[in-house]
Amino acid sequence: MYVKLRDRLGKKVNIIHPGEYYITREDELIATLLGSCVAVCLHDEVNCIGAMNHYMLPGRITKSRVTDTDQSRYGINSINTIIRLMLDNGASRNTMTARIFGGGSIIKNMSQDGRSSLIPADNVRVARLIMELEDIPIIGSDVGADYTRKIIFDVHTGKVYLRKMRGEEIKNLVLHRDEQLLA
Repeated sequence: MYVKLRDRLGKKVNIIHPGEYYITREDELIATLLGSCVAVCLHDEVNCIGAMNHYMLPGRITKSRVTDTDQSRYGINSINTIIRLMLDNGASRNTMTARIFGGGSIIKNMSQDGRSSLIPADNVRVARLIMELEDIPIIGSDVGADYTRKIIFDVHTGKVYLRKMRGEEIKNLVLHRDEQLLA
């Protein structure tokens, strides 16, 4: 995770990367950049707490069990972790809401057998399934299509700022981010 001290909104920004998550009660922002990965933003307005994850793969659900790899790069583990942490830190199931972002098909024909091309849709599907099983309403989403998303989650207000990007714009954003990290 990379922490930027202030942004244009005058708040601390916590930038999470694939396989990471962040939870806070503070008046902060959580940001990430998504392609085929998915981020789930959980918010409890009443108890002033929010969380975001960023996972790469859905994980595996079998008929007999859920495969537990204990790694937050898998949606199954990452989503369940942020739900548990929200509850452990004072959130209520009755007032918790979710937003889902990402799952873009930004790399065409990743494999000849076509299996990799299912990953974005499977990432979204696992988020929706877990929200349904946990009875957490999804109040917003922007998923699929063929673009990258930059999202910024304002934990205090519950709002999510979304910017959709393609091609050269993505390259420039990533280069700028890398320059900031190395400075």
